[in-house]
Amino acid sequence: MLDRLTQFAELNGREIYEDDTWISVHDPHHEIPLQGWKIHISARPGALTDTLDRVLPILAGSGCAFKVARSARRLMELNSGDVDPGAVGKAMTVYPEQDAVVELGHALADALSGLSAPRIVSDRRVRPDAPVYYRYAPFAPQYRVDENGDFELIVIGPDGEQLPGAAGPEFTCPPWATDPFRPTDPAEAGPSNALPSGGRPSLGTLPSAETAGQAVGGTGRVIGGRYHVTSGVVRGPRGNVYRATDAAGRRVVVKEARAYVGENVEGWDLRMYLRNELRVLQALKGVAGVPEPIDHFRHGEDEFLVMTDAGSRDLNRFVAENGLFTEEPAGGERDLGALAVRLLEVIDAVHSHGVVIRDLSPKNVVLGDDGRCTLIDFGNSRYDGLQLPGWSRGYSVPDQHTDRESVPADDYFSLGATLFFAATGMNPIMIGPDPVRNVERTLMCLAGMFPDVTTGVLGLLPGLLSLDPAERAAAAAELRSAPGRLDATATTGDGQPPPRRWSPPATPRLTGELLSKALDHSVRECASFAEQLMAAPEDARRESPPVTNVYGGSAGVGMELLHHPEAQAVAADLARWTARVMPPAKLPPSLYFGRTGTTLFLTAARLTAAPELSAPAPIILDGPQRADQAHGVAGIGSGHLALAALEPGDPRHLRMAAECARLLIAGEVTRSEDAVAPAQPGSGVSVDTAYAHGDAGCADFLLSYHEATGDQAAGEAARERLAALAVRAEALIGELHGPDARAMGASWCQGMSGIAGTLARAAHAYGDDRYLQLAERGARACLVVAPQAWVVSQCCGLAGIGEALIDLAMVTGDDDYWRHAEKTAERMLVRAGGEPAQPVFPGNDLDKAAYTWSTGTAGVVSFLRRLDRRSGTRLWTAAWRLPESDRATHAAAGSAASGRR
Repeated sequence: MLDRLTQFAELNGREIYEDDTWISVHDPHHEIPLQGWKIHISARPGALTDTLDRVLPILAGSGCAFKVARSARRLMELNSGDVDPGAVGKAMTVYPEQDAVVELGHALADALSGLSAPRIVSDRRVRPDAPVYYRYAPFAPQYRVDENGDFELIVIGPDGEQLPGAAGPEFTCPPWATDPFRPTDPAEAGPSNALPSGGRPSLGTLPSAETAGQAVGGTGRVIGGRYHVTSGVVRGPRGNVYRATDAAGRRVVVKEARAYVGENVEGWDLRMYLRNELRVLQALKGVAGVPEPIDHFRHGEDEFLVMTDAGSRDLNRFVAENGLFTEEPAGGERDLGALAVRLLEVIDAVHSHGVVIRDLSPKNVVLGDDGRCTLIDFGNSRYDGLQLPGWSRGYSVPDQHTDRESVPADDYFSLGATLFFAATGMNPIMIGPDPVRNVERTLMCLAGMFPDVTTGVLGLLPGLLSLDPAERAAAAAELRSAPGRLDATATTGDGQPPPRRWSPPATPRLTGELLSKALDHSVRECASFAEQLMAAPEDARRESPPVTNVYGGSAGVGMELLHHPEAQAVAADLARWTARVMPPAKLPPSLYFGRTGTTLFLTAARLTAAPELSAPAPIILDGPQRADQAHGVAGIGSGHLALAALEPGDPRHLRMAAECARLLIAGEVTRSEDAVAPAQPGSGVSVDTAYAHGDAGCADFLLSYHEATGDQAAGEAARERLAALAVRAEALIGELHGPDARAMGASWCQGMSGIAGTLARAAHAYGDDRYLQLAERGARACLVVAPQAWVVSQCCGLAGIGEALIDLAMVTGDDDYWRHAEKTAERMLVRAGGEPAQPVFPGNDLDKAAYTWSTGTAGVVSFLRRLDRRSGTRLWTAAWRLPESDRATHAAAGSAASGRR
């Protein structure tokens, strides 16, 4: 591919740029417009070379810029939909002159006529016989940024109107533009790439695959001429899934597989998986706990499978809404023994028909109101000598990814992993490449939650999760033979508990040496991440602007690196890079997602490691602001209190903090509307009360502002809010000790660890033991559910809990809190990849490493640093100060900075 394009560029006076995904070709003397009608060419991986050979002669005469997927393998990844749903089918993108769009589009369609390829759902097709599409979109990056600091690609109208510019699930035309290929169509016309012009669907087929695509979440559509859509389940370029009713009123699920999407080297695409599922369901017809196949039909090249609807309450959703399954007391809807027996009964019935499931996981277990289990999604199941590639990390037996011939015992591993999730709320450990180590760490998590397991389903999980198929089969046999005796409280004849069935691997013990090694390694990993970040392109070739905020960007990583002498040089470089690449889009003023946190980092870097940096521009509160720490005035004000301590000679920081306090006290703030699931009753989760988005963070800022300035109004408001917080905390502590408590109830962002930290500060400020006692009870309540925490991060996981324990240790002087913090670090090592001294901490998606502050390693390092040094204030709080070793440098730099001002 590269050779062909290099030759093309040399012959036609073009330049080439390549990245991991694309090879871009452009004329250095030709200016590309910012936006307009772009052309996409779809291709199958095996036809990419032929496609390119057909279109290069046409593009040579057009002079326009274009890009091509860098290889057939990379196109295969794009066409899978796993990398970016909006990229499916887009083998080439062409940026034409706007007055030549129609002529070029038809010329390309002439050259590619007859080739089949994935449909590009965001675009319209030039004509039905060729894989050439078009839509109005940005040519060069143009962005707006939301309050979370996320950049959204946009197109801009003549009057400045901004509309989304990224590929969506259907074709759209902005109101100021006219479709050049269909100039008489109204701008709001829907997609028209599913049927030939003037074509009519045959009886019993889908009137329009794209029209059905618009129906997700709506009603009134008819699929296949006879299935009336009631709601949408999934929408995407791989194919939509709908709930519907048939002519008899029976509830059904209609699953679509789009042609050539997900095609592999053998030429199998998603339609093959749909056909395999139909084949398997037909073999299992009549088996209780398996959907019944009803219909299979085609529209164009796409295919649809219709089956009975098992319901929408899968095991993932059930646990999120109702809590964990337990072995005592037995008999309720969360009876782990009953769940295990019912699942195994369905698995046994499936196996008796010669089928190996190969994709059993919580998302594919649907629970009925009567507790019955239905298994869904048999697309890669094995039957009659055929299986299709596929596996679910953590839930499929690890060597399933090799696509070796599957056996029934493989499904017992998936059963064990699914039951582990039901009992713990955690996914199995999957961050490391070593399957033995991942299973060991999973069992360590199990032992951490249930240290005295002797019998029952929990006692069988090590056998089910064994990498030895014989051990898995033996554990399944024991479950099968004793459904009535799976009682975790069972005793032997003499009244003693039976002997323990298994001994969990030893949890890493956090010695001082291990902590130092893990910390040093993690600092190096964050520094390496920073260097990779800075090595990325800084021009328009970037896929999106660099993220410079605290939550997910350079400021969070860089601020932590400033605390480590061996990494300060990298932190200084990162500060220079951050100052240089901050995007022109209007960033929000917030502490974690916007400019306040970035300004705090750049100022700290300027006063310690990069004195040549210019002072960042002042932050302006433009428009309505929220109240909270994460997005609103409490966080902005806290950040400016820390800035005022860094630069006491600059009055602007206290003025901003004062304005934030005024807005908060006066109630001149907007309501926080966060994209988080509503808290379930009794879970201990309370977004409105916790630190990041609620009352605890607001009270903490007002108290800090009062302490810094003596402002009476802020002091009174802080007392009132803290008194109310104490009442709410009392109730949440009770919930955390209850049966429905969730791990998120102990988190910094939505739970008690952030609240406990605020109460401890109040106790210190007021000398009030009642607040301290409440903070300590809150911290101990966090320890009850901490073993369930599935992530290691600051925002939602163990690092945030550990920081609260350190806060209590420093306020009380009680060594027990240091020991609990060490135990928290041990749990983090269990959830990490690599060896304990060289951990690879997973991000909140669990299956790969992450290095950002709120959801990755940099935030973990903040906790480990304070634990190792037994000192320091939490980052991003009003009380944060520069490390002691930097104070002399800071004083000298501050003096110089005052002189510059």
